[in-house]
Amino acid sequence: MSAFERLIEVLLTISVMTHVVGQYLVVNKLWSRRAVREVSESISIWAALLGLATSVPFLLHFLLIERDPAPAIRNAISIGTGIVFVVVGSGLFVRQYRGRGFMRLVLGALRLEGKESADLVKALVQPTGAKQLIRIFETMAAVDKHVDAREIEMIEQFARRWRVDPPSLREGATEAQSDIVALRESVVTYLEVSPPPEQAEELLDVLHLFVQADAHVSAEEELVLEELTGLITQYVSGSDGDPKMYEVVIVPQSQEQTDAVRSLLPGVPSKSARGGTVFSAGRFFSQRYAEAVCDKYIALGLFTATVDL
Repeated sequence: MSAFERLIEVLLTISVMTHVVGQYLVVNKLWSRRAVREVSESISIWAALLGLATSVPFLLHFLLIERDPAPAIRNAISIGTGIVFVVVGSGLFVRQYRGRGFMRLVLGALRLEGKESADLVKALVQPTGAKQLIRIFETMAAVDKHVDAREIEMIEQFARRWRVDPPSLREGATEAQSDIVALRESVVTYLEVSPPPEQAEELLDVLHLFVQADAHVSAEEELVLEELTGLITQYVSGSDGDPKMYEVVIVPQSQEQTDAVRSLLPGVPSKSARGGTVFSAGRFFSQRYAEAVCDKYIALGLFTATVDL
């Protein structure tokens, strides 16, 4: 036998010994927690059984055909580890499951794993803030005070795909409390859950599809899309850039109006500007949108103006 062959045999022996130690450490850590239900349910019995199914043929091959002890021992150890995983994963040592037969436990664990088998896939396709997105679509559909059948169909398709309850919408004119301010606030709420930037960009594309779904783009839809484009673009770009913004300020003309503004804008502090007291009704990316918000407060009899920032 050459020196090279002897070296290979030494390395094989070291590899087997290392494998023995490694598998012992794995089994030892698992065995000390064998009675913990969460640990038991975290073990994939399907994976353990598949490992056993692929290891047994190799064991027979190295024992009966190749007659090579090193890989045979390595496969035997892997089979032993797999058996421990099946036994612990079945819940045999869990107190709540005592009194049940081993095969019944194994079948129950397999059924549980079958129900959970698509969890990872669902997590990959389930967008961040799915419920908030459905709320945005619902508000967008009603922002022009008319809900189209194609808009309802789109919302229901998204709801089914994301496994969330769809809103109850009817085709035709609607008196739902949905306007350009409510729609912007719903998008702000969605962005507060920190969705991935690419997902936020996709939302903007979907909103454009909603606007075009009924083959008619209303003035409200066009206005709010202009503002949401700036809002989402700023979120995607982060702190980069310094976009021009427009602030809507309300200037109360009496104490009565001051009280009214405080009720309209709870939590918004007043500030001094040009020798008077003003309240900020928000900062916006679109000048036209800011002017539309300004008109809402003017319609309430409040002196309101749009200020360039």
